[in-house]
Amino acid sequence: MKIVLIEDNKVLNSTLIRSLNDLFDIKGFYDPEIALRYIENNFVDVVISDIKLPKISGMELLKKIKKISNDTFILLITGYGTVEEAVEAIKLGASDYMLKPIDTEILKIKLKQIEDTINIKQKIHSQTDKDKIVFVSKVMEETLNFAKKVASSDSTVLISGETGTGKELITRYIHENSRRNKKPLISINCANLQETVFESELFGYKKGAFTGADKNKKGLIALANGGTLFLDEIGEVPLSIQAKLLRFIESKEFFPLGSECCETSDVRIIAATNKNLEKLIAENKFRQDLFYRINVINIKIPPLRERKEDIIPLAYYFLEKYKLLNSKIIDFTDEAKKSLLAYDYPGNVRELSNLIERAMIIETSSYITDSSIIIEKRSSNNDMKDLDEVIKEHILKVLQYTNFDKKKASEILKIDRSTLYRKLKEYKII
Repeated sequence: MKIVLIEDNKVLNSTLIRSLNDLFDIKGFYDPEIALRYIENNFVDVVISDIKLPKISGMELLKKIKKISNDTFILLITGYGTVEEAVEAIKLGASDYMLKPIDTEILKIKLKQIEDTINIKQKIHSQTDKDKIVFVSKVMEETLNFAKKVASSDSTVLISGETGTGKELITRYIHENSRRNKKPLISINCANLQETVFESELFGYKKGAFTGADKNKKGLIALANGGTLFLDEIGEVPLSIQAKLLRFIESKEFFPLGSECCETSDVRIIAATNKNLEKLIAENKFRQDLFYRINVINIKIPPLRERKEDIIPLAYYFLEKYKLLNSKIIDFTDEAKKSLLAYDYPGNVRELSNLIERAMIIETSSYITDSSIIIEKRSSNNDMKDLDEVIKEHILKVLQYTNFDKKKASEILKIDRSTLYRKLKEYKII
């Protein structure tokens, strides 16, 4: 990780470089203008800078660095008297700040956290495919390895997993790694079609087959010829259609509606479900013979709560994906990450995606904070914090920033000290 240190105090500059030199690639500058010229011509991961510098203010320096590279992490060093300025800098895109005198061990921890974040982002960017399967967990690695092996055959595949786990992504992964990848992948959500139109969508129809059929139309099976047909939510296929679907899987032959001529289509079938098909069989809602035909190879995708190590990498992926919604957001606070990890995600990866998208819209700082995560997280559990709880937490955080200096806290909160004292009593903080 490449670090630039900007500190005009030569003793502190030398001390920090000696402390960090064995762990990171660090270059020190006394003059901020010379440092800026270096940053313009060299890629830098992190800038550590004093907020009070000669020639240029810390705020102006922050803005200039962000113009050069919005991805550069900026860690500010500040004296006690400039905490308010540092907090304002955080809002403008600084990553964090530390008070003098600098505890080098804490600084190393903060830099290691930034390095971990950079590594996660690099791993995400190194993965190809517009809809990435983002993971670091062993269980997902095994799932993808198995899916790649399966891709080389033409056997039918049943992908099972809860809603939002990424069954369609796995289907696309199998298709793209198969010999059929130059041919179409056609998807149909069986839950979205009424029984009256299901057969015509799947098998197509001939002109005059029914009222409104004024021309021939190819069905999805014919359109997928040579490629893959993905039947999502196959448990929703009407019983009246299941026998015809079974016949096609067994023979590759089908009859379009209104036709007496048998047609063929070379299609690989991949099906997906979030239901217990064996239970549906017992309830006479799903054919047992069809189940056996589609369940030649079974891939089960684990829910997100069983692979929590994937949550933060996925969160960073969605942060990058939704960057256009709020381009100034560069990271998550530690508290936000803890909130993300503490949740069980009944809607799995799809719910996490929605959560981050919402946070990107409502967040006003350059970091996704705990409060923007909680709004979505708690609402899904019908346990949202009320306004008083949020205000109390915010006051406590500001007090911690100022080492419980009530004068400084009231200035940051932009309220009178008398109002702050009243709030402290109201929320029983004192």
